[in-house]
Amino acid sequence: MAGIHPSAKLDRVRSRYWQDDDDGAAVTVARAADLAFGLSGRSLPADYAAQLARAVIEALPWLPDVRGAGLRLAFGAAEGNGWQRDETDGALIYLPRRARLVLRLPPERLDAARALAGRTLAVAGDPLRVGESRVAALAAADTLYARDVVDDTDDECLFLEWIARAIGALGATGRKIMCGRSRRIAAPDGRVRTRSVMVADLAPRDSIALLAQGIGPGRLMGCGLFVPYKRANPPAHGAGE
Repeated sequence: MAGIHPSAKLDRVRSRYWQDDDDGAAVTVARAADLAFGLSGRSLPADYAAQLARAVIEALPWLPDVRGAGLRLAFGAAEGNGWQRDETDGALIYLPRRARLVLRLPPERLDAARALAGRTLAVAGDPLRVGESRVAALAAADTLYARDVVDDTDDECLFLEWIARAIGALGATGRKIMCGRSRRIAAPDGRVRTRSVMVADLAPRDSIALLAQGIGPGRLMGCGLFVPYKRANPPAHGAGE
């Protein structure tokens, strides 16, 4: 008996995780909020996540002990709307005026994190000056997107199944899940593979649960952190942002 062609298997798994019904399961939502700091400086290396995390942890040494704490950069209006970064070796990201450093934290940690304001972070030789902060509550959206989720499987079928289990472990239901671009990013112990992930048709409570808790490791490198998806049409399989 002939085996199933890998592409046919992948199509079947993809269709399983892109369904139109929603069971409306209730969830218990973990509390969290975003603390966004103004950020000014010249540039960052394109593969900045591990270096930025190290610099922030030097300023806030308690941060790795906070369960679910996340760190990411927001680049303003272009983010999430088809913007592509140059990720060739040695490439730089030139910081726009609206760049923000965002910490996702439980509310009881927000005051302590405000100590980051006024600090200068050294990332790959270019100083980054951290400005004042403001708190932004997490707002539910029916479609969420994570640019990087750590993929330990190196197999899109297995990864989709793992994503569905991870969302289910939050008490949430992701009836439409799509993987996008795969890439490798620098991490403290070497390079790791990540994939972008979109989850659609989320009920509000499920959306907040996924925003607040995220999935997978590497949160302080921006991995597993979801944001509202801003583009009307879903990305093609394997496509970038």
